[in-house]
Amino acid sequence: MLQKLTADFLRVLNDAQKHRPEKSKRVGDELEWVIYEREVMLQAINAVRLQRKRPRITVEELHRVEETAVGHTDYSQKFALYCAQLALRLW
Repeated sequence: MLQKLTADFLRVLNDAQKHRPEKSKRVGDELEWVIYEREVMLQAINAVRLQRKRPRITVEELHRVEETAVGHTDYSQKFALYCAQLALRLW
């Protein structure tokens, strides 16, 4: 289940990343695309959690695990894995 969900979330993230060129404005301290990708992943995680009758996570919880992936060459893969773990309550 974890591998499949990670692959699904990686596809969701890759699709969101395609919008980076059109989301290059700054919003406070962040770029618009960073906020957009985080929101897309938050919705994907919470959809799975809802199906599993789990409470929603907050953007702060997502941001906490996202920060552990930032700076890695395999950021997208790590972030997708951490999102899957959040969705399944493994994090």
